[in-house]
Amino acid sequence: MELSKYLKKETIFITDFHENTDGFYANYTSLLKEKGIIDDRETIKRLFIKRENVQSTGIKKGAAAPHIFFGEFPEFIFSLALVKKGMDFKAPDEKDVFLVFILMSSERDVSLHLKALALIARLVNDTNIVEAAKNAQSADDLHNIFLEKEKLIAASNHS
Repeated sequence: MELSKYLKKETIFITDFHENTDGFYANYTSLLKEKGIIDDRETIKRLFIKRENVQSTGIKKGAAAPHIFFGEFPEFIFSLALVKKGMDFKAPDEKDVFLVFILMSSERDVSLHLKALALIARLVNDTNIVEAAKNAQSADDLHNIFLEKEKLIAASNHS
């Protein structure tokens, strides 16, 4: 799977700090609304918060992978967020999260979500993507880091 083909620079969110995931999702969905990616900011924000309340989307090693389904998404959306000072996502390893991999789509894309989550797990486990992302200064930087690390995973699949 090439997750990078779904990553658009205008959906990349870089922030210094958030007190909690509710505030993070409020600001992230505001960005998406401003960019014209979503229309119903409140519903999307509530879906993320509801998903987080069911079970933390924190993975480990400073990463999280929130994923939601909503019937009004016209296409599969993949986005990245960098929280420069880290934040508590209640990850299983109890470490702060710096890099957030965000998946959004309608229910028809369940298999795409599963493939994306598997790739994200490999990126976090098999590369230093979180550490590299901490040094990103812009959406361009974060986009390029993702492309580089995804290529490493693809190359390891072919060796």
